[in-house]
Amino acid sequence: MRDDVIARLAAANPVPGSVPVREPVRVRRLAIAVALAAVVAVPTVAFAGRLAGVLGISNEGATVPVQSVLPGDSTLDQALQDLNVGSTMQSLGTLNGVAFYAARNPDGDFCVAIDHVDQTYYKGVFCDLNADNFPSADVRAVSFPRSLEGIAADGVAKVAFVDASGTVLDSTPVVGNLFESDVRLPQGAAAYLETLDAQGNVLSKQKLPG
Repeated sequence: MRDDVIARLAAANPVPGSVPVREPVRVRRLAIAVALAAVVAVPTVAFAGRLAGVLGISNEGATVPVQSVLPGDSTLDQALQDLNVGSTMQSLGTLNGVAFYAARNPDGDFCVAIDHVDQTYYKGVFCDLNADNFPSADVRAVSFPRSLEGIAADGVAKVAFVDASGTVLDSTPVVGNLFESDVRLPQGAAAYLETLDAQGNVLSKQKLPG
């Protein structure tokens, strides 16, 4: 059934995507739907977790009806239904004009929705379909694959995209378990998603597929 969900989302707009994976290299199974301008894209991205009490992070958020998460976008509303998100999500707050929501579906998959509140069409949804859900020792952040927009575990102060040689392509601080950068990288430019603590020590280095 999960494979059917991924296939349906991909069929909506077959845009190649990438998914952060944990080492050793193994592609994480995720389902994502993104609305950019008037276009729905379906890359794959990393996400999983245990919400505080349910999400596994300090930011517990506030419960809101799922209908209020991405109002007016029928495609992403349908994606939330296909991913079995349920009737509510946790509103985790807004950072740099981006509203973040999270929930865990009955299968235990960690699902996220984002809404650029000042932009009509820049919205996105993704779920991590892996058993080794975020947060864990190896999976301390989840992000869309081309821009640092996602959720980090407790203790993570900064996240960064780095290339294969270790050069930092973009980095951004974590605030209340949330991070957001308006830098959009070319497809495949980033090789790893790194998380760092307040002293700049690397906590995890998650491999991104090429």
